[in-house]
Amino acid sequence: MKFSLLPESISRWLSSKSARSNQFILSQKNIYIFPSKMGFVFVLLIVLMLLTAVNYQNSLIYLFTFFLSAVFFVSILLCFLNMNGLQVSSFQVLQCFEGELRAHAIEITNISKSSLGISLGVDKGSMNQMSIDQGVKNLHNLLLPADKRGLHVLDRLRIESTFPFGFIIAWTWLKLDSKVLIFPKPVEGERSQSGAGGVSKGSSSLLSEDLTELKPYQQGDSASRIVWKQLAAKDQLIIRSHEQGTKDSTWLTWGLYDVASIEKKLQHLCFDILDFHRKQHAYGLDIPGILIAPSKGERHKYECLRALALFGLNTEERVG
Repeated sequence: MKFSLLPESISRWLSSKSARSNQFILSQKNIYIFPSKMGFVFVLLIVLMLLTAVNYQNSLIYLFTFFLSAVFFVSILLCFLNMNGLQVSSFQVLQCFEGELRAHAIEITNISKSSLGISLGVDKGSMNQMSIDQGVKNLHNLLLPADKRGLHVLDRLRIESTFPFGFIIAWTWLKLDSKVLIFPKPVEGERSQSGAGGVSKGSSSLLSEDLTELKPYQQGDSASRIVWKQLAAKDQLIIRSHEQGTKDSTWLTWGLYDVASIEKKLQHLCFDILDFHRKQHAYGLDIPGILIAPSKGERHKYECLRALALFGLNTEERVG
């Protein structure tokens, strides 16, 4: 029905003019009301009954017609009140990899009403139903395709309800500031033998044994460190002490891979970051414009993956 597309188009246009925010409270300012397809059929039925009552001057038909009309108008109020006052927010920035589904964490709080049902999605044709419990934060992960790396922000969120009879549909479009960071797809790649600044695959931090000073032998010291010449000359057990340190932590650099595609390089770097993190090896990231010192741990892994996700992008956010 083309007529029903008019309020939908108007609501989309009005929402596009609103500011983006982490939190919205639904009210008469952002809730739209219109009859559903079933509602139009119901109105047509009321009109036909009214014409029949006028034609036959039948009081019982009049009474039933007015009763159904009252039900229709009351359903408008109930449908609006079902959504009025809901708090919609999103404060988490979740992560995923290319090719997976990105999850936008949507929190909906129902303060004053009993449990109710609504639907939400990014367009009218793909809505997900959820039940909203009273007095608690209801978390819903809205799943969308993760096709490109970067920091993606949700374009628009649609929330709708047809409570209580399905005759009326109440909906809203919100520019919710819900973000998901998409990392490159991890793909294993062969390393170049001439890659500058890197080491061959599978290598790890090595221990240097720089012999720095002499000290008396103590029980438990390795016999291989005994200075035999000193023992022969002065009959003293002297050993060489050494300081253990890292020779050179593994650096993941731009020139490690013999591929021309920037995206392929990022995918190979992503794979190696996950691999070194799993093996608990220290590693650093050195790519054009970005230098992250060698370290390890969850925070270091996130910083490196974030650098790959945002590499070369003019803006940090992609809307979609």
